[in-house]
Amino acid sequence: MKRLPLLTLSLVGMLSVGCSKPIEGDAPTPTEQRQVKKRTQALGGVTLQEVPVSAAVLAAAEGQVTVRVFQIGASEEALSLGAVLAAAHQQGASDPVSLPWELGLERDHEETHLALKYLNELVPTIEAEVGTGEEYHSGSYHWFRMTTPEFCNHGEFHGLYFEQAGLMVVIEDEGGAEC
Repeated sequence: MKRLPLLTLSLVGMLSVGCSKPIEGDAPTPTEQRQVKKRTQALGGVTLQEVPVSAAVLAAAEGQVTVRVFQIGASEEALSLGAVLAAAHQQGASDPVSLPWELGLERDHEETHLALKYLNELVPTIEAEVGTGEEYHSGSYHWFRMTTPEFCNHGEFHGLYFEQAGLMVVIEDEGGAEC
C-alpha cells in the first residue's frame, strides 16, 4: 500500500520535469511579431462594402431586428454562400468574436421565409427592394448562453445572398428566455 503513493509521487515528479522543459524552436519568442491579417485577407478574398438600408426595409423590420446590407466586391471566381456569409458575419455581426457563434443551416428562399416568418413582412420587403426576382439562398449563425440557471440569452444572424444583385442582406436578432 505504501508503494502506490510513492509511485504516484515519482510519476508526478517526472511529468513536471518533462513538461517544464520547453521545446526549442517550436514556440515563438515573446518578442517575435505576428502578422495581423486584414478582414478581407482572412476571409478568402471576399470584400464587402456596407450600403444604406432602404426606409421600406427598416420600416418592415419594425425595430425588432438589425438589418445591414453589403455590396459584394468583384471577384474573379464564383463566391459560395459560405464564403460570403462568413465575411458578412465577421464584418456585420454585433459581436463576432466573444459570443459562442455556431454555423447554422443553409436554406433556399422558401425555407428562409419559413424560418423568418416571425418578422412578418421583412423578407418580402427585402426581396422587393433587391428587385431581381432571383432564387437566393441564405445561411445563418446562432448562439446561446446561460446567464443564470433560470435564464439564457440567444442570438441569430441570417445572411440572404442575392448572387445576381451582388448583395448580402444580414438580419441579426437577440433575445432571452427561460433555459
